Amino acid sequence: MEALGESLAKRLKGKEVICLKGPLGSGKTTFVRGLARGLGIEEGHQVRSPTFTIVNEYPTKRGKLLHVDLYRVKDFDWTELLGEGIVAVEWCEGDLWDVLVEIDFGEGSTRVVRIKFRSS
Repeated sequence: MEALGESLAKRLKGKEVICLKGPLGSGKTTFVRGLARGLGIEEGHQVRSPTFTIVNEYPTKRGKLLHVDLYRVKDFDWTELLGEGIVAVEWCEGDLWDVLVEIDFGEGSTRVVRIKFRSS
């Protein structure tokens, strides 16, 4: 999952919204950890699940990475973060995304990942 997130980072321009969908424990935060590494997360920062903080902000060599977790929150207006950097939203709803990442469990410890890019 980390390698996939790191690979996706190379395709991003800097203001995209990444919607992450998948069951608990499927690897959404692990994907964001790789994304942060691919964006050049600054030394001393570690990607952690924002389940209880709702939004974690990470400085990277390519600008801000804003990591949002809406698992426990239904009325947080994360759209106020648009334009501040790359926004990765776990448990997002709706169609306000540039990249949709759907993760599911495969056989054993494997994952099935579908990535969809919005057409320009």
